[in-house]
Amino acid sequence: MSIKPDHIKVIETGLEDQLERVTRENKRLQVQFTSAAKQARELNEFIQIMLNLSPFGICIIQSGKLIFTNKTFTDIFGLTSKQLRDLSAWDIVYEEDREHVRKSVDAMLKGQTHSFFMFRVMTNQDKIKWIMGSVALIHMNEKRAILGNFVDLTEGRVMQLAYHDPLTGLANRMLVMDRLEQAIVSAKRRNGQLALLFLDLDEFKNVNDLYGHLVGDQLLIEIANKLKEAVRRENDTIARIGGDEFLILLTDISQRSHIESIVNHLFEKFTEPLLIGLPPLEIKVNFSVGIALFPEHGEDSDTLIHSADSAMYRIKKARGKNHFSFF
Repeated sequence: MSIKPDHIKVIETGLEDQLERVTRENKRLQVQFTSAAKQARELNEFIQIMLNLSPFGICIIQSGKLIFTNKTFTDIFGLTSKQLRDLSAWDIVYEEDREHVRKSVDAMLKGQTHSFFMFRVMTNQDKIKWIMGSVALIHMNEKRAILGNFVDLTEGRVMQLAYHDPLTGLANRMLVMDRLEQAIVSAKRRNGQLALLFLDLDEFKNVNDLYGHLVGDQLLIEIANKLKEAVRRENDTIARIGGDEFLILLTDISQRSHIESIVNHLFEKFTEPLLIGLPPLEIKVNFSVGIALFPEHGEDSDTLIHSADSAMYRIKKARGKNHFSFF
């Protein structure tokens, strides 16, 4: 059966109209796609800028690996994003806190909590930092991932209050324990030594009984100032751990004579009575010092403190005021 020429023309016209409509639709879709792609690029750039300007450390963990970290997060550890990607997410958590962090993450994954938790991390300078953070479950490429949001509390006001004695401004027990653990880790890696001095004031209770607690507090403040004058190295730590008890952590110690000279310098600072209050009261300060060395007298913080404490009580009982003894 033959097709008439006018029928062919109708068909051609119909096809041309259909092709034109398809072409117009393709152009419209192309414009929309180009616009959407541009918006997606701009949104991605905006998100990247916001993430890198954020004061919070942000990371994404998938299959135990850090697949994304922002600038603040890398600054916390002093590592590049690539260096962090080569590590397991658990490698950056301080070993003693890993179980605590695992439990917090597991609780989030089970939908039990979204609360913040605190833990410690180790930087590439062997420095321990306190971190507060929260985690949330997300999906990337149809797989589960963990979004972490963290803040470094080490230098913040919160840590200032939590880690310092409110009366004297010295480090408190929590901070000196943290510093001691840092120093032990560093000393083990460098095969170095450190010393821990346990100071106990003699007859401090008598000051409170005779002159009142206000004078006792002023005396403790003045004692703290004197200790800071005697121990001036930046890497050393002076802490008040009790009413009349102090710890001094000395790092990078090469020989006992160096420690002995520091202790004798401490005693010299308190040769003359301290003047407290107005009118000034003359109060003579006496104390005993016990000394423990790492690793000779202990390889962990608790053992070193116990050794220094034992040495202090032994010298106090054996020789009385203003003496020191090694464990």
